[in-house]
Amino acid sequence: MKKIYRLLAPLVFLMAASLAFVGFQCSSAELTSAKLYIQRNEWDKAEEELNKEVANNPKDEEAWYLLGRVRAEKGNFRGMVQAFDSALAISPADKKDIILVTEHFWVQAYNNGTHYLQNAKDTSSYYEKAINEFNDAIVLEPDSLMNYRGLAYTYLNMGRDDSAVASLNVLWSKQKDQQAARFLGEIYFQEGRALIDSFQNSNGDKLSNLKKVSSIQDGMSESEVAGTLGQPNEKNTVEPPKVKGRNKSAGEAVAEDVWVYKTFGLTLTFKNDRLKEKKVDFVYNPGVDSTSYRLAQATFDTALGYLVPASKLYPDDQSIMTIMTNCYIAAGRTEQATNVFRKAAENNPDNADYQYNYGVILLKASNFSSAIAYFKKGADLSETELQKISSELATATPENAQTLMEDSVRETNTHWNSIYNLGASYVNWGVEMQDSAPANSDPDSLRNAVNANYSLALPYLEKFATHDENDPNIHDLLGKVYTALNQPDKATMEFKKADSLRQMQ
Repeated sequence: MKKIYRLLAPLVFLMAASLAFVGFQCSSAELTSAKLYIQRNEWDKAEEELNKEVANNPKDEEAWYLLGRVRAEKGNFRGMVQAFDSALAISPADKKDIILVTEHFWVQAYNNGTHYLQNAKDTSSYYEKAINEFNDAIVLEPDSLMNYRGLAYTYLNMGRDDSAVASLNVLWSKQKDQQAARFLGEIYFQEGRALIDSFQNSNGDKLSNLKKVSSIQDGMSESEVAGTLGQPNEKNTVEPPKVKGRNKSAGEAVAEDVWVYKTFGLTLTFKNDRLKEKKVDFVYNPGVDSTSYRLAQATFDTALGYLVPASKLYPDDQSIMTIMTNCYIAAGRTEQATNVFRKAAENNPDNADYQYNYGVILLKASNFSSAIAYFKKGADLSETELQKISSELATATPENAQTLMEDSVRETNTHWNSIYNLGASYVNWGVEMQDSAPANSDPDSLRNAVNANYSLALPYLEKFATHDENDPNIHDLLGKVYTALNQPDKATMEFKKADSLRQMQ
């Protein structure tokens, strides 16, 4: 997660009750010695005498109170709290001072943490100091959510997202904090995606083979099957039975080719170079380890546990909706997400982000025509909003300008993502037409239909390439589209550009 550098408002310092004038009334030798050491600021010796006193006289409220003060001066705030709690359990005599002292050191710790966090972008060692200060602040005032916010921001800026989770959970559980839900959703989404990547990387060949086996369908040619599964373990030719008295005009019976793939448990019978029958001898099991996949699904569930209720509490938060979209898609729950985002797009017809997000869901579901319609809405709305923001920036105050600039970045991202996905939708539509075409399709008609979609994709892909000209993937995609459209010179230029950019990376 990128660094956020959130600014936290410092607190006004409170004055603590002074220890300079500690009275010497009738008391034990230990308590009298402790007070003397306190006046001299000899905190270690004072604590030693006070520990003796409370051991000998555990009901001595004054000794517990002074022990808390001494521990505070030494920075032992857990010990301070324990001593103050012991004093209050005996008597409320020093309650006002205890409250004042606790608040004083809390403000000090919180302000120190804020200072270190804000300056850590220049001195990274300050992050650890900020963590220590915010942890002290939590000990001193465990009910103050400001402490948890500061600690969470520090960890997030350090890139220690896992360490930020505990504080963010406090903010969400106690306050249903909007930013906490957003950060938690993003953290668990990234963790889930990493697990999916691990699953795919460790099972890549096995998953590929499963896909290949399931793609074998009736009507495929022998060359298509061989290109998918490789050569079979066995090839047999089955001659047709001879029938006496056959009328020659009825035509000769055709031999059948039988291919056996022992590894995949398939016996395939071809007639006239087309797959006639697929017999499954046993269910192919390559031994895919699904541990990471199952962990990923559980992690996406955790993310959605924050994002779904947060999206209802904060329906205008587009970042929450975007992360939620990504979670549903990464988890393969496109159908589950469709209704949620359809309603969001319909309820916010002037919001470019909601139109774009629903377009992503539709594209994932291969509903290309509808996806294209929503991506066009997203592109048009974001362009209009960018023009409006540009006009408002000319007269904006410094405070408003920051918000407008953040809006401009978001709308710009939505605009260009919509442009790219418009091109991608047309390309994928063409690919699906090619892949799902019946075996007896007319080649020329099919090619024209596919190329019509590629032609519609070109203006959007070319426009995006001028926006992000250093992305080798867009040039590689353009090269493939130009090749399909029989524009070899342009294709060669794009492929060379893609190769050049990859070498520079």
